Amino acid sequence: MRLDRGTRVRRTTSLTSLVDVVFLLLLFFMLASSFSRFSVIEVGLGGTGAPGAAAPSALDTVLLSVDANGRYSVNGAGVETGGLASALRRTGSADTQRILLRATARATTQDIVSALEIARSAAAGDVILAR
Repeated sequence: MRLDRGTRVRRTTSLTSLVDVVFLLLLFFMLASSFSRFSVIEVGLGGTGAPGAAAPSALDTVLLSVDANGRYSVNGAGVETGGLASALRRTGSADTQRILLRATARATTQDIVSALEIARSAAAGDVILAR
């Protein structure tokens, strides 16, 4: 009995599985990434001169301090979070003052950002972040 062995036909490599894996990875990273826009807080540097602006020496400086426990103080006087905007507005107007935000070494980033947002919304002057 004689068996004919046919020549082996070499199959070509299919790229279908590779394309499927790449598509799944693309789909995963698209769904895992965040498409929401985070709010942006513009922090100005202390020497930006705008035409018609008052000279830096003519502006009063209001010191806004952020403590490690999330406590705020304006010019050394302790202020609650809810009254921070009104306390900044009482010190003067945006034309006559600038706000210097100083955080202690143990202050959390969230407390600093909250102080920046409140000071910016109070419109009581330019906010400068100091180390």
